[in-house]
Amino acid sequence: MSEAATSASTAPDVDQFDAPCRALAQAADAVGEAARYASGLAFGARLPAAALARGGRSRRGWRTLLRTLTDPAGLGWAARGRGAARAGRLAGVLAGRESLAISIAVCGLKARIRAASACRPELLDDPGSAAVLRAAEAGRQAEAVRLFRDIVRERGNEHAFPLLAPSFADILAWNALTDANPFNDHAGWQVATGRAETAPPLLGLGAALRAFCDRGPGLPVRPPAGPVPDRGPVRRRAAAGPPQRPRPLRPAPRPAVGSLRDHAAALRAHAVRLRRAAAWSPGWQGRETAALRAEVEDLAARCATAAGGLALAAAQLQDP
Repeated sequence: MSEAATSASTAPDVDQFDAPCRALAQAADAVGEAARYASGLAFGARLPAAALARGGRSRRGWRTLLRTLTDPAGLGWAARGRGAARAGRLAGVLAGRESLAISIAVCGLKARIRAASACRPELLDDPGSAAVLRAAEAGRQAEAVRLFRDIVRERGNEHAFPLLAPSFADILAWNALTDANPFNDHAGWQVATGRAETAPPLLGLGAALRAFCDRGPGLPVRPPAGPVPDRGPVRRRAAAGPPQRPRPLRPAPRPAVGSLRDHAAALRAHAVRLRRAAAWSPGWQGRETAALRAEVEDLAARCATAAGGLALAAAQLQDP
C-alpha cells in the first residue's frame, strides 16, 4: 500500500472533533449570557438600591452575586453589559483579569486549531504553516499571528489563506480575545462562538474606525496593492480546494433563560457536557491533547462552581 493511501486510511474522522469543539463554543456562549444577566442585576439600579437601603433584605444576595461575578474559581472577572458593568469589564481587560467565558472560547479555538492540523497532516510539510501551528499549540498566539502575517507578506494571501484556512481565523480570534485591546473582543467572540456580539460606539467612534486604527504588534498587515504574480502550482492547489476539515461552526438556538435559577441550571448542564467532551479520546492523541483535556475538565469544574454561586444568589434574592 502506498504511503499516501496509508496516511488517508489512518487520518482521523472529522466528526470526532465536532462534538468537543461545539460543546466548548456553546458553553462559552451560555457562560457569557449568564454573566450578562447576573451583571445586569448586580450593577443595575434596582438591586443595589434595595441592598444598600437600611435593613435591606437583598444585601446578602447582592453580595453573593458580586462574589460569583468575581470568583477566580468560577466566572472569573465576568462583568458584561452596559453602564457600570461595561466599565468593570474594561477595567478587568486592562488589568489582565481572566473571564471564564473568554477562557472557554479560547479553549474551543485551540481545539479547532488542533482539529484542523490533525485532519490535514500535509500542513506540517510546509515550513511556514508548521511554524504557525506549532506556535498555536504551544499557546503563543501572538507569535502565530506574526508568523501568519509573514506568510501573507512573503507569499501572498492567495497562498496563505487556502493553506491555513480555517485555522488563520481561529488564531486571529484567539489573539483578539486575549490581547490588551478590549475593542476587538466582539470580533474574536463571533469567530469563537459563531454568535455576533454588538460592538457599541465609544465616544462617538464606531467599531469599524477603531479596528482601522488598531495597528498594534501581532496584528496582520494589509498586503501591498498591485497585480498578483502568477504562482502556478499554488494557484492550482488553491483552486482545487482544501482537504476535508471540520465543518464551520454554527451557533445552537439559544434557549429561553429568564432567571438566575435558569442560568444556573444551564451552566450545570454545560459542565456535564464539557466533562463528556474531555473524554473524546478516539481521535485525539499526544501530549498537547492531554493538556487540552485537562483544561476542559478544569473549565467544567468552574462552570459547576459558577452554577452553585448563581443558584445560591437566586435563593437569597428569591429568584429575581
